[in-house]
Amino acid sequence: MLADVFDHCSVSWPPQRWLAFHCPGCREDWKVALSAGTVSIGDIDGAPGPCFIPSDSVAAPDLQVAVTSSGITVKHAGRRWRFPAR
Repeated sequence: MLADVFDHCSVSWPPQRWLAFHCPGCREDWKVALSAGTVSIGDIDGAPGPCFIPSDSVAAPDLQVAVTSSGITVKHAGRRWRFPAR
């Protein structure tokens, strides 16, 4: 469930539309990438520039994402989350 993912996200990188996610199951840190109607979980490769490498994706047609320089706001399934920019 996407709400569970967003509940465990903390900060954002607005230019890339990424969120930091800590998985309570495996206790690992991941990144979440937000795109038009899709949410992906994966990791980033930092050389020569940041690149997102997805490990899993899910369709989210009702996902709404607002990006500003101060953070990312996500609306999904009647809930709203705000993630400050890092």
